[in-house]
Amino acid sequence: MRLRRPSWRENLGLPMNLRPYTADDLDAVVSIFRSNIPKYFGPIEEPGLRDFLAGERLEEYFVAEIGGEVIGAGGIALNEDETVSLCWGMIHADYLGTGLGRELTAFRIGKAREKFTDLPLVISTSQHTQGFYEKLGFRLVSHTPDGFGPGLDICRMRMETAP
Repeated sequence: MRLRRPSWRENLGLPMNLRPYTADDLDAVVSIFRSNIPKYFGPIEEPGLRDFLAGERLEEYFVAEIGGEVIGAGGIALNEDETVSLCWGMIHADYLGTGLGRELTAFRIGKAREKFTDLPLVISTSQHTQGFYEKLGFRLVSHTPDGFGPGLDICRMRMETAP
């Protein structure tokens, strides 16, 4: 007898667990990334994600689980210019609009404030999520049309202090 995996709708009633990323999460994170192509990511970005996940800056990268299923991921990273990036944040496309992305982002902002106190937060995102980050207190500092690829602009945003 084959066990049925709960649907994402059934999982929504369960709490989201956030934990550090491990190499065992690679396939799940890449699957989440791919679920967001072409609206939020371009296929050309996948090698960059894989390089990041294989790199040395993973001490502050996390996955979000619901019911034992990895449904999101994201991290923070200290930059050479004394800013802190929110990096490679994503929620599986099936869970967009549920509030889980906001919860994951709030967690990452909290981790950044905990570890790096008052350093400015920055993010390079697309025009599709610019409004999401503005609601959290980020402001647009530059805009590059098609910077991530055709139809995906780069919106560089910054938050000076926690909202």
